[in-house]
Amino acid sequence: MTISTEKLSAFLDGELSPQDMLEVESALEKDTALQAEFVSLMQANDALTKYFDQQLSDPVPLDLAKAIEDFAPPAVANTPAAPTSRPGLSSLIAAIALVIGLAGGYFLAKGPIQPIGGTQISARGWLDDIASYHRVYATQKRHLVEVPASDAAHIETWLTASVGTQVRIPDLTARGLTFAGGRLLVAAEKPVAQLIYTDENGAVVALCSIRTSDPIEGLKIRRSGEFDMVSWGFGTANYVLIGEKDREDLAQIAQSLADEA
Repeated sequence: MTISTEKLSAFLDGELSPQDMLEVESALEKDTALQAEFVSLMQANDALTKYFDQQLSDPVPLDLAKAIEDFAPPAVANTPAAPTSRPGLSSLIAAIALVIGLAGGYFLAKGPIQPIGGTQISARGWLDDIASYHRVYATQKRHLVEVPASDAAHIETWLTASVGTQVRIPDLTARGLTFAGGRLLVAAEKPVAQLIYTDENGAVVALCSIRTSDPIEGLKIRRSGEFDMVSWGFGTANYVLIGEKDREDLAQIAQSLADEA
C-alpha cells in the first residue's frame, strides 16, 4: 500500500477518518522508509512551531504596527450581498492579506530562520526522534507493538540483525513492568530497537537501543515534553528508557539495566 505525503501529514495532524488512521498506522508498522518520512515530517513540524512561537513573542516592528493601524478596509458597496456571501468578507480578506504580506516581508527581512541564540536550526538527535515516536505509539492499544511478546525469541534475533548490536529482552516484572513486544524504529537515520513494556495502569515504558561508536558515559536524564528519558551507553550501543514525566522509578530501572550490561 502506498501512503502519500499529504495523507501522512494529515495523519500527523489528526485530520484523517478512523479508517484512514488505521491504514496509515498499519503502513507505518511495516514500512521503514515511510517511518523515516514520518520522522522528517515531525521534525519539520516541530522546527516551524518553535520558530513561529518565537516570532510571536518578539515585539512587532513600529512600521508594521503603524501600517496595520493606518489600514482602512475598502468600503462595502451598498448593494445586497449574494446569498452565499458574508457582509464585509472581502474587506476582511483584504486586511488579512495586507497584514500577512507585511509580516511576511518583516520575517524575510530578518534573514534565515534562526532560533534564540542566533544559530541555525540544527538536526534533531536520536532522542528527539524517540520522543516523537513514543508520543504516537504510546497511545496505541491494538497496534502498540509490531511483534508481540509471545514471539520474544524472534524479536531478539530480528532486532539484533536489524540494528547491528546485541538486543536482549530484560525481565522487568519485578519492577512492575510487563513486556508487551517490540518494534523497529528509525532515529537519526539509523535503525533503532524498541522494547515496549506496560505497567498495571497501562502506562507505557520503552527501552530503545541504537548502534554507536561513541557510547554515552554515565546516566543522562532529560525531559522531552510529557516524557522523561534516561540514556546511557555500553559497548557498541546507546540506550534510552522513556516513560511518562515524573515517573519516580524510571531512573532506578535505567540504573539497574546499566548495571546489568
